[in-house]
Amino acid sequence: MKRSVVLVFTLLALAACKDDTPTATSETSESGISFTLITLPDHEDVSIHVAWPTDWAYRAETNKAAPLVGTELLLAGGAEGFPAGEVVERFADLNSEGSMYASANDHIIGELTFERGNLDETIEIANAHLRAPTLDETWLARITDGLAQNMAEAQAQPAHAGFDAVRWAVFGEAPLRNALSLDDPQTFEALTRQDIAVWHQETFTRNPEAIVVAGDINADAAAAAIDTLLDGLPDTRVSPTWETPIDFSPKRILLHQPGAEVTNLAFLALLPPTQEGGEFEDLILAHALGGDDQSALFEAVRTNLRASYAFGAGMSNYTRAHRLLFMTGEVEDEKLAEAETVVLDAYRAFRSGALSGELEDRKAPLEANLSDLAEFVVDQARSELQSALDGLPVGRSLQLTDELAAVTDSSIMARLENDFPQPEDFIVIAVSPDADALPGACVIQEPREAASCP
Repeated sequence: MKRSVVLVFTLLALAACKDDTPTATSETSESGISFTLITLPDHEDVSIHVAWPTDWAYRAETNKAAPLVGTELLLAGGAEGFPAGEVVERFADLNSEGSMYASANDHIIGELTFERGNLDETIEIANAHLRAPTLDETWLARITDGLAQNMAEAQAQPAHAGFDAVRWAVFGEAPLRNALSLDDPQTFEALTRQDIAVWHQETFTRNPEAIVVAGDINADAAAAAIDTLLDGLPDTRVSPTWETPIDFSPKRILLHQPGAEVTNLAFLALLPPTQEGGEFEDLILAHALGGDDQSALFEAVRTNLRASYAFGAGMSNYTRAHRLLFMTGEVEDEKLAEAETVVLDAYRAFRSGALSGELEDRKAPLEANLSDLAEFVVDQARSELQSALDGLPVGRSLQLTDELAAVTDSSIMARLENDFPQPEDFIVIAVSPDADALPGACVIQEPREAASCP
């Protein structure tokens, strides 16, 4: 099933025909549920995205695997009138798609995409699984075992173990740490159907934080679909407490893994959250720092270490309020200490100098992605929903091209100077088979020991 439709009108006709221009409006359903409608003319598909707030990850008494398992079980484990596993096959028959996932530990997001002609049945199925899920025990065990195995395999990788150690250093025993790492062996073993049931009951209400509908659908039909989708859910309002102890003071840590076949080195520091702006500047800077074989880190490692491996950079989120810049890569163990110096020197030079090349060339890949956004109902709705959760104006996802156009060399350098971390702000984490490979570092044997590193 195609989730995009190739426009058959010429650009001239598109500009001249106002009715073919995507629009964004704030709407309210008959039952009083607010949502954003992104009208995308000539699309065969409609996509509904809903974000429910949650602080499950922040609380000590909750099983942190419940959202991970629950988001899969809710759709696969059956519902009132629907045997377990049936929804997958029925959605395939309808050319409908449904998914659910946790977003930055602060929201559970549900996405539902369907052809307009299959709206009624798709919404009926989704409502049943939201309102009265069976939470089948067999499917619960199957999903839990699979996710537990995946986590165990990931935790055996040096890079993953290093990031787990950083989370111990940053959060210590705070509940959010295990929600991020899921490394407590009891987390999956102790998970029960009752945990999932409690999580479901408190999370899914008729009062989400944000809803976006995108596609060629009018406001009345979209409103009716939302009322049906959320019908029968509790009419309660969740007031999450998104607070956690956090310590991002700089540290140098070496996780000693004698059996590690590769040595991994990473640097992590905080960036401002996206709700404060500067998102396009950040994307351009992160790519210039470590996004490809022309980046500052790639060139520095290849030139100064004469290495054949790559070192990259990117951004991630612990929560919506705690956003990270990271630099990471595999290095030769005997060059670990030298690699630390080379990477930090490269970052220092990057932070104090202008970007090489033309700004328009750096914007071009972003412009290409944005120009296609309205052709994909899922991507358009997803972008608008994230903007809504950041408290940004309705219709921001339709203005991203203008937002990117406003980025200048001056705004990029101001962002780099004022908001990117100093070289001395990073937590440095190395995973090595040699306990002496990073002189002066706090040497630990297990990730949890990082909580005690000075």
